Formats: sequence, structure tokens, C-alpha cells
Amino acid sequence: MSAWWVLPVNYLIGSLPFGLLLGWLVRGVDIRKYGSGNIGATNLFRVAGFAPGVLSGVCDALKGFVGAYLATRFVPDPYLWLAAVLLIVVGHNWSCFLGFKGGKGVATTLGVVFYLSWPTGIICFLSWILTVAVSRYSSLGSLMGAILMPVFLYVFQEKSTAIWWGILTGGLVFLRHKENLRRLYQGKELKIGQKGESE
Repeated sequence: MSAWWVLPVNYLIGSLPFGLLLGWLVRGVDIRKYGSGNIGATNLFRVAGFAPGVLSGVCDALKGFVGAYLATRFVPDPYLWLAAVLLIVVGHNWSCFLGFKGGKGVATTLGVVFYLSWPTGIICFLSWILTVAVSRYSSLGSLMGAILMPVFLYVFQEKSTAIWWGILTGGLVFLRHKENLRRLYQGKELKIGQKGESE
């Protein structure tokens, strides 16, 4: 029998707002009031510096890795598995601890990808680094990774449910970056290291 408990547990794991907690611990500030207002690693980097930003990204990625492990270990039904793995990212994006608001799910998504297919995870991470190095736009790197993710899950012959997860989660990344896309088009998007009232 499928372990239904994994679904709410994964949502709760995903909902843990590490960026917000680290902002309080390191700088004593609510990072939602600074920079982009986002709770993710990029905004924490702007507000609190490199080390807290990296730690936030690692913690968010671990949420995805642990959630993917739980789903794969305890949920044999492919449709429930898909729901369980999606709920990790949904929890980060719409956290029950933050009034169903949250981040953009990029690091958490990457953590899931590394569990499902570490070569795909490496490719997506390197594409983010390369895109950011060239453009200095973190959001553009995230969108590039979201495009490549389902493609390389397919290339590395992962299960169809993993590929569908990649497609759906890639869509969530684009949905959560719709304002970034607008600002990129308008030339108003903040670059890495650039501070401002809005991202």
C-alpha cells in the first residue's frame, strides 16, 4: 500500500523557509522587506552576503533531495510519486508557514534533480553558472536550467514520471519568474551583486 503520509510530509518539508530563518539569524532582518522580497538564496545573498546565501541554497536543495528520497523509497504508485515530488516544490513556493507565499523553487527543484539524475543536476547547475557569468542575471540562469531539466531527464532515459515532473516543475519555475521575465524585457531586472528596492 502506498504511503500517503509522504505527500503532506513533503509539502511541509518544502515549506520550511530557510532563507527567511537565516536572514533573521544572521542579520536580524526579514529579507522579504529587502531586495526582491523573495525568501530564496539570491535575495539572501543580496541582503546578508555570500555565505548565508550559499547556505540557504544548500538547505533548500536538501529539502528537494530528502523529499525525492522519501517519495522514491515509500511511494511505489507512479502517480502518487509524481504528486509527492511535486509537493516538495509547491511547499517551497506556497509555504503554509508564510501565508501560502514563498520562493521560486529553483534550489529545491535542483535538489530533486540531483536525486533523480545527478548528471542532469550537474548540467542544470553548470548552465545556471554559465548563464549568470555571462549575463549576471540569476533569474535568466534559473530559466535556462528549467528548460534543460526535462530535456536531459529524457536524454538520460529517466522514467516517464520523472520527465513529466521535469516538465511540470519547469513550468512552475517560469510561472514564479513571470515578474522577472517582465523586468528582463523592460531592462529593470537586478543583476547579481546589485542592490535595490525591487528585484
